[in-house]
Formats: sequence, C-alpha cells, structure tokens
Amino acid sequence: MLDIIIPQYMEDEYTIKNLLDSIMNQKNIDFNDIQVTIINDASTCILSNEFLMNYEKLNIIYLRNDKNLGPGLTRQRGIDSTDEPFIMFMDADDEYINSNVLSRILDYLKKYNPNYLVTNIMVEVYLDNQKSLRLRKREETYPWMHGKVYKRFYLKDHNLRFHPNVRHLEDSYFTSCLLGTLSPKEIHYLDIVSYLWKMNELSLTRKKSKYNYMVDTFDDFISCARYVYDYLTSIQSKMRFPYFIQATLGIYTVLNSNLFDFDDLKDKREAYLKDLYDYVIKKKNIYKLVKEDVLLKLYEKEIRELKERNKLREIYKGLNEFFNEFLI
Repeated sequence: MLDIIIPQYMEDEYTIKNLLDSIMNQKNIDFNDIQVTIINDASTCILSNEFLMNYEKLNIIYLRNDKNLGPGLTRQRGIDSTDEPFIMFMDADDEYINSNVLSRILDYLKKYNPNYLVTNIMVEVYLDNQKSLRLRKREETYPWMHGKVYKRFYLKDHNLRFHPNVRHLEDSYFTSCLLGTLSPKEIHYLDIVSYLWKMNELSLTRKKSKYNYMVDTFDDFISCARYVYDYLTSIQSKMRFPYFIQATLGIYTVLNSNLFDFDDLKDKREAYLKDLYDYVIKKKNIYKLVKEDVLLKLYEKEIRELKERNKLREIYKGLNEFFNEFLI
C-alpha cells in the first residue's frame, strides 16, 4: 500500500540503521502494507546483503544508479519502479518520531484515500553547538517533502515528475507544481508529528555559510521558479502566478530586506526584477494591467514591516491575494 522511498548517497550502514530501525519498530501495522525502496545514487557506500537481511520484514528493494543523478531524479526512479498506490519520501539520516506514526498514516490512507496528505514534522537544528527541536506544522512545512504522502496515480495523471534540470531545489519545484494542481480542500491534513528531520550540517545547503549558499545558487532559484511557472501554465493552473512568485519569494526577500547584508547580490537585484517582469507579465500579454513598479511597491511595503522570518506567511498570503485579484 505504501512505498517509503529513500535516496542514499554517502550514508553508511551505521547512519541508515536509525531510519530502518524506526520503521521496523512501528506498532499496530501489517508490514505487508509497506515496502521500503532504497536507491543508491552511484555511491561507494553500498549496503550489504547481510545488513539488509536484518530488516527482512520491511520488504526492502535496493536499487543502484549507474551514475549520480541527485536526490530528485533518484526519488523519481523510486516512483517509477514501484507498484504501490501511495509513496512517502524519507532521507537516509532521518527517522520517524515514534512507533505509532505508520499506523496513524495507514489508517488515514485506507479511510480517506487522499491525493496528498500532510503531517507535522520536528526539525532538529544546532544553535551554538546546542541541539534544539523545532515543531513545524502544516503550511510551515512548505516546500519540504518530509512527513507527506502522495498518491502515485495522481502524480502520474498530472505528469508530476522531478525536473531533470533542477538538482538542488528539487523539493521546492516538486511541491510548488503539486500544490498548483490542488484546491485547498484537496490537501488532507493529519494532525500528528510524524517525522524527525535532522538537518545535516554537511548537506549542500548547509556546508557553506547561508550567505555564500544564497549567492552561489541564485541562478538556480530563478531557473527553478521558471520551471514551476512553465509546468503550471502547461496544465492551465489558476495558481501559476502565485506559485511562481512563491517559488522565488525567499530569494526576493533576502535581496530586499535589511535583515540581511548580501553585498554580492546587489548587482543581481535589478536583473532579477527585470527577469520576473519579462517572464511573467510581458509573456502573458498583461503588462498593461500592471505598472512596472506595482510589484516592487507591494514587496517593499511588506518587507519594511518584516521583523521576523515567520512573517513570510503573511507575505505569501498578500501576494496570492494580489495575483488572484489582478492577474488571473
């Protein structure tokens, strides 16, 4: 019924053991209802047969990529290889938060048959070398894929796939496209904490300072947003404008907020704005409906009032209302 898809790169048996143990320790479930697919992304950290035999009741399928594809296309291979009606993604160094998660999720899937199910997650972070846990609920988990369940046939029917050219923002791309196909009533929410996300300090997004990461991946943000817009336009989604903007909002906020000092990005700010206007407004022949400075004024008004990062949700809401009213 449920395939748990796990990309593996440099995680060795010691690391992935915690994850598999957290699945193995689930209570009140029929293990015939789950399958675990692990895809080695052309890594030298190969899981031995002896190790995998310790988890025989998890029905593990172990695949290996011939070349390194990155997490997005590796997850896509897992989707394409499974026959299970529902899929869930996990990172190889994470785990379920307790032993009752899968029983709650499986019961919900059997009862409601959702296209998309969201749960709450716990994020493990380190501040000043001290471990801290942060609860993230419902919309706060956007754009991450943790603690969510997807109906495989829904993804297939809407041609929802990880983009081959989006390697580092694959979760943002996939989630933005998915949400553009759903009405709010179609998003199911199970109010449990299901997932412990351990923010890996060695991952691509965190091995450098946040400043350098944002500078180095600036063009990736723009490309990702374009791919989101193209997909949502191709399916004639009414949410194409809001989610295009939402996909780029983080980088825009950074560029315009006094909370951050990204001197290296100042030269790119004007080019980014022009790219935004040209690609969305002019391309859709609605440039006359919106003066060139309307978006900028809207952003600047919100950003002047931005005191804490958790106010981003208010900005999202304002942007969506703006685009729904004026552009769609």
